[in-house]
Amino acid sequence: MPDLSTEDVKSLTRAAGLDVVEPMLSELTHNLNALREVLENVNPPELDGVEPLPIIPPHERSWHEQG
Repeated sequence: MPDLSTEDVKSLTRAAGLDVVEPMLSELTHNLNALREVLENVNPPELDGVEPLPIIPPHERSWHEQG
């Protein structure tokens, strides 16, 4: 996946209603690209074949399920 350019990030921040200017724009671009690189490794291809489990918050569990 190609890195985002500063212009890409500027467009994304404006779409979100933010006005990010230099030097924060360069830092944000660097951080977003680093985050995207890390997240690529978090979602391995074989994960698509695993059936998801429902997540039930503790306060919604019945008394016999809590332990």
